[in-house]
Amino acid sequence: MHQIINFIKDSFQTKELYSRDKQKLKKLIKSKNPSTHDLNVLRSQLFELAYNYSTDVDTIKLVTWLEEINKCLLPKKDENVSKNRCYFSPGDDCENAIVSSIRKAKYSVKICVFTISENVITNEIITAKNRGVSVTIITDNDKLNDKGSDIRWLADEGIRIRIDQSSSHMHHKFAIIDKEILLTGSYNWTKSAADRNQENLLVTEDSGMVKSYLNEFEKLWEVFVAF
Repeated sequence: MHQIINFIKDSFQTKELYSRDKQKLKKLIKSKNPSTHDLNVLRSQLFELAYNYSTDVDTIKLVTWLEEINKCLLPKKDENVSKNRCYFSPGDDCENAIVSSIRKAKYSVKICVFTISENVITNEIITAKNRGVSVTIITDNDKLNDKGSDIRWLADEGIRIRIDQSSSHMHHKFAIIDKEILLTGSYNWTKSAADRNQENLLVTEDSGMVKSYLNEFEKLWEVFVAF
């Protein structure tokens, strides 16, 4: 998000926003794929910039008025805002969505998946842990012994992992980012899922769905054993 803020700061310096600059800004925002929360933070910082560049009382009053009007016009939480994004494989879309979501995590990543064998995702999980994000993983006890499984690697990196102890499978495929964003669907976190399989992934900020999956994660975390 720093690139977007810096772009906006440069625009404030010139007091101009040409058509080509608008296109660059739109493209930059699209490439960062900001969440609704990120966009709200950006709006807040935009007005803060305007305050800082205001040099007289009338201008400050105008910016204050504009900020309050903007708040009234913004959709309320859970209203009129699309919080759902869908991805499909074969292809890189599902994998990229997972990696991007983990990369944006600020304080917690809770993963509950059948298996993890895609090194790109594994490396992003480790990177998140190393920058101070709390990472916890629930996975299947049988699949961790498969050739190519990254579970032991993740455990060696100090990531907390719990597994089931039954002959049946722990077959969930979901993750919760910062207790605000849910990733769920048929998509296994494997190379074959991206390269060959017909799979789907839903990324949603729906608070009800996030809460339900979070409760399921916490329930399984309590009954499963440490790996």
